[in-house]
Amino acid sequence: MSNQTEEIMEMATVYSFPDWKTTSLYQHPGAGMAISDACPTTMRAALLSRSPGRVHEMFMTLTENCFEVMMFRKWEPRLQTALNTGLIIADMTGCRDMAAFSKERELLLPEHPSIPVLYLVGEELMSNAGASLMNEELMVWPARSKDTMMYQVQRTIRLFAPVSAPAGDEEAKGLVFKDLTIDRDKMTVHRGQAPIHLTKTEYMLLLLLMDSKGAVCTREELMSKIWDTDFMGGSNVVDVHIKSLRKKLSDNAGAPRYIATVRGVGYRLAD
Repeated sequence: MSNQTEEIMEMATVYSFPDWKTTSLYQHPGAGMAISDACPTTMRAALLSRSPGRVHEMFMTLTENCFEVMMFRKWEPRLQTALNTGLIIADMTGCRDMAAFSKERELLLPEHPSIPVLYLVGEELMSNAGASLMNEELMVWPARSKDTMMYQVQRTIRLFAPVSAPAGDEEAKGLVFKDLTIDRDKMTVHRGQAPIHLTKTEYMLLLLLMDSKGAVCTREELMSKIWDTDFMGGSNVVDVHIKSLRKKLSDNAGAPRYIATVRGVGYRLAD
């Protein structure tokens, strides 16, 4: 391990921010939590940026929320085991299109790690993003607030290590709509007895629609809850993912069994 890495580890500061975790995948943590002298638990995160000044606020907020944060300009796979890192946050805010994103990712992450990665992106990239990018965990940067920032970090961690619902709580464990069943614990979807293999984004879209129990989910609402941005910018990323989800469900937009389009607004569960 390099002297620079050792110095970063020694300088890491940890503060307490109790109970920022929430039981709902989509519930933002509340404000007004008191700072105390010691953290009951900590997690080690790596913050990757070739321009560290752009992510200074992220560094400070994470350390104030019981994370030990290490800053690197490039990720080396051997660091994962040596540092026991649980989360990587990669600064991609300088990328304005997919070509730039791919190039920057190769520089920051030469090898794809086996731990959660959260990408910080600008709104301009969101407007040019393809379906492959929208399957990644993204945070529009700068974030709206510290609560928003921590909510996105928490959600990324939970998607890779979902929290099991309490025993006997059937409503929390799963959802049923017609012949579709979602198991929240395992993050799986079945139609009858047959499994349906969805991407994380498709799964979250279906979960939001089923949680809405027939109410309309606007495109803006889906963008906000899944990608934490209201920015649409002419982007059709929601429609692209809904189309892919429908295909996997063998659903027909003209005569929907599962997902109905509310023209000019968004989507809801079909009657």
